[in-house]
Amino acid sequence: MSSLEITKLQLLSHSKNMLDAAQKKDWNRFSELENGWIFLVQSSVKQYGNALQQIGEELIKDNQKIQVCMGKEQKVLLDQLGKNTKNISSIKSYLK
Repeated sequence: MSSLEITKLQLLSHSKNMLDAAQKKDWNRFSELENGWIFLVQSSVKQYGNALQQIGEELIKDNQKIQVCMGKEQKVLLDQLGKNTKNISSIKSYLK
């Protein structure tokens, strides 16, 4: 197997692992994977350039799915923050 093919597999595998972590809401694991992602992509593009276009669409699809997962999680966190803010306001009003 050529080094280009190995690089493609590494990129796809890393992308799928990040997607899996996001779908499972394992944000610690996602964060660890994301830290190495930028370097991996940049060094791969620098080395192989347009030869990676074959997998580009799949990487973009994974990224879009990750963005959806993150958007849903952000909404949940905002909802919880809103509820906590209301609870704090209620407690402060009660204590006055």
